Amino acid sequence: MKLAICDDEQYIREYIADCVRSVSSDVEIELLSDAEKIMSPDFDADILFLDIQMPGTDGMKAARALRENGKKTVLIFVTALEELVFDAFEVGAFRYILKPFDRKKLVGIIEKSLIQAAKLKDRDNGAAIYDRKQLESKKTLNIKFGGLNTNVEISDIAFAEIFDRMIVLHMDKKDRLAIPDGDYSLKSGSENTEEQISYYGRMSDLEKIVGADFFRIHRAYLINLKYIKSYDSKHVEIMGNDIPVARGKYQELVKAFLSYRTRQEGL
Repeated sequence: MKLAICDDEQYIREYIADCVRSVSSDVEIELLSDAEKIMSPDFDADILFLDIQMPGTDGMKAARALRENGKKTVLIFVTALEELVFDAFEVGAFRYILKPFDRKKLVGIIEKSLIQAAKLKDRDNGAAIYDRKQLESKKTLNIKFGGLNTNVEISDIAFAEIFDRMIVLHMDKKDRLAIPDGDYSLKSGSENTEEQISYYGRMSDLEKIVGADFFRIHRAYLINLKYIKSYDSKHVEIMGNDIPVARGKYQELVKAFLSYRTRQEGL
């Protein structure tokens, strides 16, 4: 097993390396002071701790090159700025850790990354992702309105909101729905055509049904993580809609979104 640590600060590299050795003595460790080597197609490591902010080639640029070169490296981002964490989603980061480090937490991440790297060596990752996505795409939600039952594909729900004692589903892909005339509305945005389906129900019940790809971002909103276009600590944009992030939910959102992107990348 090979593990690389890339950080422009020497004491950070050595500290992470010391924690790795405390977990396993069988890991080959490579220390890098800049990200240039990571950009090369010849670079290879099972696990990579990568600082996002560095002089010269920053960690995010290096991570994109790593993925473009087809590497399935288990990637752990290191950063002092929490707001940079969202940038990690697009390159399938396995975890992120904030400076200054909590040693116990860092050791836990190292242990999990070693397990994940071992799993990647023992399976056909591409086939596993394909099978999972195929199964997820078939999951449906059965709702009743107007005396009729309607099946809605869960993966097409961009977000749900509570409005006037009803749940409003904001949908993508109208052609997949079997809805009687007059029971849905179309909303034209700058980039998407959105469908809205309303039915009587409880958001807590819907939350249990839709699964881990959804997150309760606010008392009145349940969002599908795959539809997030942009975000900050106060708002999330989905299909042209500006959705509020409830106070105290931002940290949970970060973790949920990172976990979602990790599953999508199969890392």
